Amino acid sequence: MTTQTLPIYQIDAFTDLLFAGNPAAVVPLTQWLPDDVLQKIAMENNLSETAFFVPCDNDGDADFHIRWFTPTVEVPLCGHATLASAFVIFNHLGFQKDLVKLQSQSGILTAGRDGDAIVLNFPRQPITAQAISDEVLTALGGVKPVEAYVVASRDTDIVAVYDDAAAVRGMKPDMSVLGRLTGRGVIVTAPGDKTGLDMVSRFFVPAIGINEDPVTGYMHCVVAPYWAGRLGQAEVVGYQASARGGVVVCKIDGDRVHLKGEAVLYLKGEIVIPA
Repeated sequence: MTTQTLPIYQIDAFTDLLFAGNPAAVVPLTQWLPDDVLQKIAMENNLSETAFFVPCDNDGDADFHIRWFTPTVEVPLCGHATLASAFVIFNHLGFQKDLVKLQSQSGILTAGRDGDAIVLNFPRQPITAQAISDEVLTALGGVKPVEAYVVASRDTDIVAVYDDAAAVRGMKPDMSVLGRLTGRGVIVTAPGDKTGLDMVSRFFVPAIGINEDPVTGYMHCVVAPYWAGRLGQAEVVGYQASARGGVVVCKIDGDRVHLKGEAVLYLKGEIVIPA
């Protein structure tokens, strides 16, 4: 059987410590593989996301075209795998500029060097008020939020706002039930409970093959504008209270959100697949 090899990197994103933050696989390509092959690679990696990108040689608006896959589906936006991809582009592919432009399903995204950190420029994700069903509340453990929303651009991601970070940190959802009741995911968020933290959040997405995402850039494009509005400040610091945990520094800039974080290389190697 004829085979081909592809480079692969695994990066811990939104952390400066190995074995923390959110691990993402990054697979640079010279041209797109069939979608079913991309999905199989993501399934084999079994991480919350695998990012693939190809050069945009004749596109003045972008340097690369990026796509993201969970183990079961392609998603339109992913922060930590974009941060991981930018880390690979800057540190392992010989990219000389300090700002990389990425074409995606969510428009042009940018990632810029900022010392040891990388700053992503992502679209803000507006929310609209909507009650949460009793079944979803029960699956979340029965703790009723003080406010509830859906992400307006998707209307499948639920946002539950609590007044106590302990409720968010201690939540133990029934993932088997939650995955059947929601089209995508549930974001739970509360005010920060430690010095330097403006918000504490978690993101449950069992419907697309991820029980709990460790640290989520997309989610902070939802919760950061909410808490920035409530607190009356343009910059907020979020902590994602998963088992791995991670800090995301967020700055609201009109309809964009700047997400700042670091990343660490865990592994690099090769994938061997049929040619």
